[in-house]
Amino acid sequence: MSRRSLDVKSYLRWRLRVSILSALNGSIRFSTPTSRLPKSGLSRTRAEQEIQRGLYRGPLHGIPFSIKDNLATNGVRTTAGSKILDDWVPDHDATVVKRLKDAGAIVLGKTNMHEWALGGTTINPFYGTTRNPWDTERIAGGSSGGSAVAVAAGMCLASIGTDSAQSVRNPASMCGIVGLKPTYGRVSQYGTVPGTGAYSTNHTGVLTRTVEDCAWVLQMIAGDDDNDPQSSQESVPNYAQSLGREVRGLRIGLLRGFFDENMASEVRENFTQAMETLKQLGMQVEEVTTPHINLIPAIKVCTSRVENAAAHDPYLRTRARDYSKQTLYSYISALLTPATTYVMAQRARRLVCDEFDELLKRVQLLVLPTIPFPVPSIEECQSGVIEIDGKKIKQQDARGGLESLCCIPFNVTGLPAISLCCGFSKSGMPMGIQIAAGAFQEELVLQVAQAYERTTEWYKIRPKLAVD
Repeated sequence: MSRRSLDVKSYLRWRLRVSILSALNGSIRFSTPTSRLPKSGLSRTRAEQEIQRGLYRGPLHGIPFSIKDNLATNGVRTTAGSKILDDWVPDHDATVVKRLKDAGAIVLGKTNMHEWALGGTTINPFYGTTRNPWDTERIAGGSSGGSAVAVAAGMCLASIGTDSAQSVRNPASMCGIVGLKPTYGRVSQYGTVPGTGAYSTNHTGVLTRTVEDCAWVLQMIAGDDDNDPQSSQESVPNYAQSLGREVRGLRIGLLRGFFDENMASEVRENFTQAMETLKQLGMQVEEVTTPHINLIPAIKVCTSRVENAAAHDPYLRTRARDYSKQTLYSYISALLTPATTYVMAQRARRLVCDEFDELLKRVQLLVLPTIPFPVPSIEECQSGVIEIDGKKIKQQDARGGLESLCCIPFNVTGLPAISLCCGFSKSGMPMGIQIAAGAFQEELVLQVAQAYERTTEWYKIRPKLAVD
């Protein structure tokens, strides 16, 4: 990570990026009103002064971050992308935010997201649509769309998001950056707005430009938290030390399952090339699956939607009109799920988790595309119909959004998974490869991801912005 003094020229470039991000509606809402932005500059100056005095706090000291708008930030409005929380100002920081501040990071502000994190487009009826910096007529993904845009556009080095079905990896793939969903419990969820992710499938994740940056950020935010009883006491290794290690001989499973059904030919071709790269790096690749993998969409729907709806009970009773129609209908539908169905889904989930654990004794990692089709347009998503290889297909069905199907296996199992760029579509949009491993094996995920990243160098290609 490099650092330089904030002179007039660099400040003006930074302000221009603010304007560009506003146009994209990545929507970094600053900690202070925009008319008082110089105060943010004082924070950077203060960090620089500390470093010059020898009070260096570590690799994140003075580094700019943004935070998804469903993570509590003390004194800064936190809406969860909703109308209901439009005026909520927390009196505390989420644990992940506090840890970043303690590490000396500069929190620029909050980023736009899908309403209540319930979707993969960040087309938000209350705060506007977040546009992809590679093509402003296309979506940025979601639900952490604003976070991905902020990183891809160079507004900040990293952003913190949440991922209950896809919400870190999806926008990372669509915006051509790195998105890591750690193991369930690896990073505290204290301070995450209830109802913006299911209790048993939600994860706090990291979005960065490179795998190395991702490793440094995870190092600072991972670990047990007394405020979150579901956080793990598993020791936190030195993630940066895993980078650059030999990957030759590692066994990789190319995961097959229900998500292959709607896989676009362009994605298949791109992914095949990515597999060839892994083989060239000396890794052994074989196709794998699990006996009950096709149950995963039903398990996800019958568990996460019910858990989400439970958190919304008071709002559904008193402020139902303040939800968008699609979100409201989703929660009402979840309330109709019988308790016996929820319990049965959790029992089936245990079976699926055991099967993945068994599979990961045979192979060390699992790989598959992050999203089964190229980045769709905003217009397509608003119509609810996307085109895959000339066929018109509903973007949403009983299983949920089609864009989430490759990601949900690792929310149901809680296993760590990372998305990074593996090339571009014919229309010039980024595509992502997803790499997963066993519980708390983020080191291995980062090791292989960086080996692939350094070999292909896709990360060096960035969207053309007026400031560049």
